[in-house]
Amino acid sequence: MEKLKIGLIDFGIRTAKLNSLLKVNDLINYAYQADELGYSRFWLGEHHIPDPTHTWNDPTILIPILASMTSKIRIGTAGILLSIHQPYHVACNFKMLTNLFPNRIDLGLANGGVMSSVAQLATGIEGLNMPEAFKNNLDKFFYIINNESEVLQIGTVVSPYKGVNPDVWSLSTGMGKSIDRALEHGTNLSRSIFHTNADMEAHKDKLAEFKEAFYNKHNRYPKVNLVVSGICHKTTAKAKRAVGPLRDGFGYNITGTPAQFHEAFLAFSEKYGVDEIIFMNAAKEPKDRLMGIELIAQEFSLPDSAKVRRVKQTAA
Repeated sequence: MEKLKIGLIDFGIRTAKLNSLLKVNDLINYAYQADELGYSRFWLGEHHIPDPTHTWNDPTILIPILASMTSKIRIGTAGILLSIHQPYHVACNFKMLTNLFPNRIDLGLANGGVMSSVAQLATGIEGLNMPEAFKNNLDKFFYIINNESEVLQIGTVVSPYKGVNPDVWSLSTGMGKSIDRALEHGTNLSRSIFHTNADMEAHKDKLAEFKEAFYNKHNRYPKVNLVVSGICHKTTAKAKRAVGPLRDGFGYNITGTPAQFHEAFLAFSEKYGVDEIIFMNAAKEPKDRLMGIELIAQEFSLPDSAKVRRVKQTAA
């Protein structure tokens, strides 16, 4: 297996002392530091909740901001709730972003739901059947993105014409319908085990079968990663004190020191058969969040962590 890569995912959860715009400011700094430290990806989730300090709903508008403020790390969504979006708009937005920031944009598509009232606000449809809408919109999205000539005949172009399509990820909490969708449409697969309803079984045989079937159909292997949550600090006691409240439906996989994270991440990699871990940092204070990703980067010798450490030591 290749050297373990580590990325980050962010839902905008921060201390209640920060309002939504201050949380966005912190997000930009957090992404910048992740880029400097050598993390592989930086993903944003989409959520619609009744909280006055909620940071963002649809993260699409933040993607070009973060991509402009960084230089190497891949920026993306995990994921767009496609049941309440027009697939044509998603295709247009992310194809343009992909070509503005080559090899740096990820598009994660999620089959998640929202309150029926929110779905009606977003779509104008009362009593929207969200699972059915997701399936229909997913088919429409891939038709639009994969059939430029036919779309041109309809009367429009998903710009830039003949440009590169976005790197698409199917998001999952298990190994069920999501891998069927990934196989059908040729997407990568991201599997979360920090959702409380997640299937914690490894299913390595099923994953191996999926990869082979994927190769046979698409003539390439999919990228597969695992999403986990926790808090890393210098000591276990400090990590526990830094814990912030996660939203309903989420949990922690590990809370502890860099050495404990090293052991846990390698165990996850071996158990689930992945060479990339995506980490949800559950520390509530910005300083503790930055401390966590710096400690993890140093522990795993991420590509740029040593350079950053030398700069800090020189400045001190």
